[in-house]
Formats: sequence, structure tokens, C-alpha cells
Amino acid sequence: MYRLLTKYGTGFAFGLGLLVTLIFLIPAISGVSEFNMLPPEEKGTTTIFNAGLYCALALIVICFAASILFGIYQLATNPKGAVKFLISIAVIAVLFFILYSMATPETGERMQALAQQFNITDGVSKLISAALSTVLALAGIAVLAFVVAEIRNLFK
Repeated sequence: MYRLLTKYGTGFAFGLGLLVTLIFLIPAISGVSEFNMLPPEEKGTTTIFNAGLYCALALIVICFAASILFGIYQLATNPKGAVKFLISIAVIAVLFFILYSMATPETGERMQALAQQFNITDGVSKLISAALSTVLALAGIAVLAFVVAEIRNLFK
């Protein structure tokens, strides 16, 4: 499969993109005159763009499923390489749970009003706080790794 995608993958992706574009453009172009004649309040109810939107959504779902399935396949066929990946996922999970246990629900007046408006419980507030902190920590680590790698390359 890898050899097939390496050899024909770009052409296949281009052809599929062209097909989706045509599926979108043919109904859109053929119905644009009727669309332009609609009053502004009815333009949101038109269905001439649905075929292209459904195709784009289908491609997103297919790509997501393929990335998950190929990831699982690579984990199963390359256990030595999978160990590093699994350790890194475990480190991120531990970091998240540490940050979750340290998080406190927001107590500001405005945040309390927003929490009531959107039905955000204390647990969800802690989850959001931990997720944001984890993302910021990972971004900081990435920037630090980039700087260290560039300094290291400077002296090579």
C-alpha cells in the first residue's frame, strides 16, 4: 500500500480533488442565476452548494479514518518505533492529569456569568483550564526544542 501511495498518491489526490471540485461547481454554476434572483433572506435556504459541502465533509471523514487506521497499522507493524510514540503519549497524558488536578474553577464575576450562561460546571472548567495549559506547555517545549536545535546546528 505504501509503495502504491508513494507512486500514485499525488495523482490520486489531485484527481479526487478535481472530481470534488467538479461535483461542487456543476450544480453551483448551473443554479447561480436562480440563486442571484432569490431575496437575501431566502439565500440561506438554497441547496445548490450541498453536493460540494457533502463531498468535502466525506473527504474529511475518510482522511481522519485513514490516518487513524494507518497509525494503528504502523503501531502494530513497527513495535520498536511505537514504544517512543506510546511513551510520549503517556508523558502528555501525565502532564494533562497533573495540570487537571492543579486547576481551579474560575471565580471571576464575568467568568461565573459565562459559566452559568453556557452551563459550564466546575469539572468542565478545570478540564478546559488543563487542556489550555497542556497546549501552552507543549507549544513552549516545541519552541524551546526549535531554539536548542538551531543553536546546536550553529556549532556543527
